[in-house]
Amino acid sequence: MTVGRYLTERAAAVTGGLLLAVCSSLYLAVLGLPWSGLVWLDAAWLTAGALVLASDYMRKKRKEKKLCGQLEALDKKYLIAELSGKPADLEGQLYYSVLREACKSMADEVNEAKETAESYKEYIEDWIHEIKTPIAAADLICRNHDSEVCRRIAGEIRSIDGLVEQVLYYARSENVEKDYFIRETVLSDVVSASIRSFRSVILERRIRLEVGTLPERVWTDEKWMTFILNQIFSNAIKYADKPEPRLTVTSGEEARSVWLCVEDNGCGIRKEDLPRVFEKGFTGGARTNRKATGMGLYLSKKLCTRLGLALEIESERGKFTRVRIGFPVGRYVEAADGHSEKIFLTKL
Repeated sequence: MTVGRYLTERAAAVTGGLLLAVCSSLYLAVLGLPWSGLVWLDAAWLTAGALVLASDYMRKKRKEKKLCGQLEALDKKYLIAELSGKPADLEGQLYYSVLREACKSMADEVNEAKETAESYKEYIEDWIHEIKTPIAAADLICRNHDSEVCRRIAGEIRSIDGLVEQVLYYARSENVEKDYFIRETVLSDVVSASIRSFRSVILERRIRLEVGTLPERVWTDEKWMTFILNQIFSNAIKYADKPEPRLTVTSGEEARSVWLCVEDNGCGIRKEDLPRVFEKGFTGGARTNRKATGMGLYLSKKLCTRLGLALEIESERGKFTRVRIGFPVGRYVEAADGHSEKIFLTKL
């Protein structure tokens, strides 16, 4: 609240006070009061009025600052009525009652929406676990009847399984902290687990796979990390368009971080599309693959953020795409009680 705005709101009271002072001065002048006395009287009147206005302005300013601070500190803004005190004036009490009622209604709506979303999420997770059984059975049948048709069907089943897995991780992505276990993991173990999922399609498409030694150890959740790598490998395989497709996996340590790099020589990404590749549902303007959902990189970025990892992507149209995942480096320090504990250098 500025001084000008406050005076504008109090214009009627200020105008009334000035008119009262003028009328009183004229009346006293008619009664014969000397002009010097009138000047002193008006000065005292104006000083008293200014002090009252200044005191009221400062009170309102402090109240506004306190209320804005409370609102800024609140994660759920609709609960502001529970923190703000009940005003002393009647008009303020009326607005306070209306605000409390509106905030209560909003809180009820939010709780109902949360319950509905949670119920739907539980249903989706149950449905995914149920549908995985017939998917696994169909895949096993195809493996036991080796033929060209069965191999093609098995490929489509793998695609279905990947999409189902994507739905499951999307449903859980809002609450990663409830479903992960951070432990020290060798990068090669995570990469090997992910590559095994694509072994058959890599062989079918004759993709040259080059994997470094990957000796680095990182602290992460192996299950979530495998899913992230699956999305990256899936994109690399999906957009492989060279006569001799190649997929390279390397790692290294730089700037107090461990980086895992996955690079392919596929169709690449247009320069104008790069800033948007992590957006939900974005598939790229130049991509003609109708199977793309635009969810793989979006989920990967979201999960990396939740896990405290960095995710970067570089690409040149028609030449390559390089995806880098950055892990904070952990080291042991001696605690005050003599035990070693793990701390993380989170600068990536």
